[in-house]
Amino acid sequence: MNSDCGTPVFYKFDAPMSESQLCRVVNDLPGTQVDAFLPCPQFSDDQFWFPTRVGEPYDGRHVQDDRFEDRNFKRVADHVRSLNERGIDPMRVWQRRARGLGLLFVPSLRMNDVHKDYVDRWPSLRSHWETQRKHLLIGEAIPAWYKHPYTFSWAMDYAHEEVRRRKLDIITEICTRYEVDGFDLDFLRHVYYFRRGQEADGAELMNEFVRSVRKRLDEIGEAKGKRLRLLVRVPPQIHQCERIGLDVSTWIRSGWVDMVTAMAPGYLDMDADIASFADLANGTGCVIAGGLEYYVRGYKKTDKEKSTSLATLQMLRAGAASFWAQGASSIYLFNYDCHGPFPFRGQKRQALMEVGDPARLAGRDKRYLVTVDMEVRTPEEGGDKQLPVTLDEKHDRRALHVFVADDPASARARGSTVLVQLTVTGTGVRNLQVSINGSNAEPAERSDSRLLFRSPPVVWGRNTVELRRVPDATGADSRVTGVDLQVRYPA
Repeated sequence: MNSDCGTPVFYKFDAPMSESQLCRVVNDLPGTQVDAFLPCPQFSDDQFWFPTRVGEPYDGRHVQDDRFEDRNFKRVADHVRSLNERGIDPMRVWQRRARGLGLLFVPSLRMNDVHKDYVDRWPSLRSHWETQRKHLLIGEAIPAWYKHPYTFSWAMDYAHEEVRRRKLDIITEICTRYEVDGFDLDFLRHVYYFRRGQEADGAELMNEFVRSVRKRLDEIGEAKGKRLRLLVRVPPQIHQCERIGLDVSTWIRSGWVDMVTAMAPGYLDMDADIASFADLANGTGCVIAGGLEYYVRGYKKTDKEKSTSLATLQMLRAGAASFWAQGASSIYLFNYDCHGPFPFRGQKRQALMEVGDPARLAGRDKRYLVTVDMEVRTPEEGGDKQLPVTLDEKHDRRALHVFVADDPASARARGSTVLVQLTVTGTGVRNLQVSINGSNAEPAERSDSRLLFRSPPVVWGRNTVELRRVPDATGADSRVTGVDLQVRYPA
């Protein structure tokens, strides 16, 4: 479990904070399947919770007249200053507590975090080091996939050796000062590393950076008498990694990384191509993890709810089960303690006792979702997910894919009752013809906003849902915004 430690810890209390309060997030893990705690030591990209000697502690020294942009920012600064004055190091406290609970302790560093791009709201998230070195930033040469409404990015440009060296120095500091079991390079929090048009040339520089991190971990590990794992979190498709200058294939084949987590940067994504990453890692010492988030884009918990953005137990089961079935060797939780109830309770806690074991997921209710683009853009509009899609005169057919880790036919042959339901939602969907794995399907319910199919011919593995527009007298287009497959095992 990767924890940013802000929402569940630093934002929750007024200073001074006790060690028990500091450990709030770790203390909630006993009794679950979580076996590794990955604290993020950063409050912003170059400012930290702990008393760093390389970076800059976020202790308010740079904020004039206590004019913080957000009350939580002042709370964080008060905590960092108070903890430092009392000689309490959050990283050491978390390390001690995690080790005491039998958890691996693997700090995680966000390789770029552009929350600081919100110039009208959060300028205090920029360190002195950054403000004095604007030539090391991506600046106005923002990549095409930049998704924030700003024309200047404070993301660090990894084409500069000084940027790569600073990150390596921070990693070295953390791994040397604390008893870590490894280190996690989070390349996914915000995916901007090189200026527009320089991503391909930058890939070799990033290869050298990852190789140097591996070398440094080996040196530190040798001095400590153990091997330190190197984990990386990257985009969910190999071509998306390559597009931003991350040559993950070389990292795996060269033996530099021990685990690769492929997932979307900020919400639950069941379309991650885990199988391709697993094929790359086959025969190497690297394992692949599937990533789960608790935030969901574009889907409601139930049809009766007006809106929601939180995953259900059935969604988390489906995501985890599909990743295990595609060859994942681990499940990685990101922002799980930030969104929804915390401390963990109810179905959110129940998921932590199931998703880490594929055997426990078998024969349990699941809800598979085709992922919706974060900006709700179609592929033609620049979206990088399967949904939404528009079917019109130019594009009158679409094939969508859902990886299912259930086998309804086999379960029924064993005497189990299995109910399967597929729902297609959007606008103008009444005029769609739908085929599932090559077989035409007739909806049990049809309206302009929803098609409902009962007992569709779903199989274990990759399923294809083909949509075909059948024009009516109005000639209206169809826009599909959701494809939702539910598999239930009534008692």
